[in-house]
Amino acid sequence: MLLEDAPRARGAVTSAAGMGANGGANGGTNEVSHEDKSLLNGGTSLDEVKLEQLTSPIIPRSPQDYYKGSADVTTAGSLSKTKRYVERERLTPDANGIVLVLVGLPARGKSFISRKLEGFLEWRGLPTRVFNVGKYRREAVAPQESGRSNFFDAENKAALAAREAAALAALDDALAFLSRGGKVAILDATNSTMARRKLIADQVLAYGKPFAVVFVEAICDDGEILEANMLGKVQNSPDFWHLTLDDALSDLKARIGKYEDVYETVEDSEGPYIKVFDLSSKIMASHCYGRLANCILPFMMAIHIGARPIWLVRAGTGDADPQTPGESDRLSKLSNAGRSFALSLSEFVHSRSERYWSTTGKKKEPTCVLTSTLPRAVASVSYTTIHYEQTSALNPIDKGTMGAGWWDVECHGNAPPWEEVKKRHPEFYSSWQSDPFKKRFPGGESYMDLVKRLESVLIEVEMSTRPVLIVSHITVLQLLVAYFRGTPVEEAWKTSIPRDTVMEVSPTSGGGFVCEEHPLVPVPLRSHDYGMDMEPESPKGKRRVSCSPEEVIGHEPVDDNREREAGETKRLREQ
Repeated sequence: MLLEDAPRARGAVTSAAGMGANGGANGGTNEVSHEDKSLLNGGTSLDEVKLEQLTSPIIPRSPQDYYKGSADVTTAGSLSKTKRYVERERLTPDANGIVLVLVGLPARGKSFISRKLEGFLEWRGLPTRVFNVGKYRREAVAPQESGRSNFFDAENKAALAAREAAALAALDDALAFLSRGGKVAILDATNSTMARRKLIADQVLAYGKPFAVVFVEAICDDGEILEANMLGKVQNSPDFWHLTLDDALSDLKARIGKYEDVYETVEDSEGPYIKVFDLSSKIMASHCYGRLANCILPFMMAIHIGARPIWLVRAGTGDADPQTPGESDRLSKLSNAGRSFALSLSEFVHSRSERYWSTTGKKKEPTCVLTSTLPRAVASVSYTTIHYEQTSALNPIDKGTMGAGWWDVECHGNAPPWEEVKKRHPEFYSSWQSDPFKKRFPGGESYMDLVKRLESVLIEVEMSTRPVLIVSHITVLQLLVAYFRGTPVEEAWKTSIPRDTVMEVSPTSGGGFVCEEHPLVPVPLRSHDYGMDMEPESPKGKRRVSCSPEEVIGHEPVDDNREREAGETKRLREQ
């Protein structure tokens, strides 16, 4: 029915109703004439066209209702039947397995992205493996032949067939991995044409299992990044080991030229994709839902190739005895040994950050400092900076009904007291040993739960472009160290985390990390150590200790010069 017919139709309906009510020409029946019915129908059923909505006056509402958005309940109308929405419904549930198909010209950072994703997803507890097609190619044809630029010429039919065979062999292994329980298979190759990508998608579909295909395209036009990537490739790839540096670079550039002749960017019609520009500057995504949207996209938005040190350390020793029955150490303040550690940590961070900024040639920025919400952790950075952030994500694992009075937080050793758990709770320990990663403490968390809680912190650390200091506790640091070392997260519970020792983490150009331990030398305590060093004010505003140094550290000053220290505390508060 046309909108211009609406007034006439409304009149007809009203008239018929009036006649029926007054016992008129229709004999008191509430009928609509044949002509009126034709107007109502207008060639469309009443189920499809809501006459009441078209013919009734619009009900006046407050203008604020418009600005706040409609309060009408959404119904399963025509919008939910659009092709785009139906596609979203299909893609939103997590697939049984995902094939991440890398796309991009050589030296664009595909292997860097692959390794970063593999490390992160494995850490999250999702079995992940990278299948590098170049490795399959070299195993089939010696790199002295298959690594030369003419091997990548589209007119070289024999080489093209060999490269396609290598790609399909890698894909077969990837699908077999997913069939055995893997969750994410990463196919690391150029996959530079629509025809090659369609072949991969068709092979996955023909496999007969509900595996999803997502393309991850690395696009890079930054000259400096390209030069660095090409240099790193020729210095590390077996394809160039027998060549001089100049010959290797020349051959690689010729190979890139062969690919550029046939390269086709990923289009919307090919399916879900993620595009990464210059390894950090921009992310574009299409039809990425479910697990992809929840964890992979935020992580890919965070990663970059910049260098910066990351420091992990346990909170300083508290003044409570964790072995005292009935006494909790969660609110413990720093002991004298803890204060000495806090001073040593301050000296270490300032020294290392000065060295870092002097090598970069950039203007010094405040170190990003993250601590748990426990007083000992906050007090441990009180000499280092007044710019810090407390987050409960860094709090120790929740042990539920266990540990009160003997393992609240603090541990005397370098690992959790598993032998004491075995002695006090033998039934739980026996069950926990069957799967230490997933088994929850009674009424508490598992290590897997803790990983999910830490995910946002890890993404923030990956995103940071300046030095980062994390002060936390054994169970949390065990998981973070597992990520940076690339060791199985399921075995993190065994990791030793020494007290008064800084784990310094440095990113590598290949996507991994180098970890070094630095034991701190105790610093003798002096009365004026109650003051706090300050770093330059953060442009985003400063976070500071909300109480005096005495309250944070848990002790009164030991000398008679209280006026000077009170004045210093007042000055800090005013700042």
